[in-house]
Amino acid sequence: MSIWIPIPNKFISVDQDTCIGCGNCVTICGGEVFALEQEKAVVAHIEQCLECGNCEIACPVDAIKFCVPKGGTGIVYECG
Repeated sequence: MSIWIPIPNKFISVDQDTCIGCGNCVTICGGEVFALEQEKAVVAHIEQCLECGNCEIACPVDAIKFCVPKGGTGIVYECG
């Protein structure tokens, strides 16, 4: 089980001028965070982010910037 604790700062951003709309982020994202709108990637569901950073790695033009949120926020995994 996991919970989502709101994050006061934006930790994923997409540079719309750089994005080529390839859809790699949509494909790689296990949390379905991204969507394509007007042929560009947008962060549609940030509250579903699993904080893996694969979106930033998969972007061929470095349009996505991801930074790990401050501890105690974002996705919190619970065991047991």
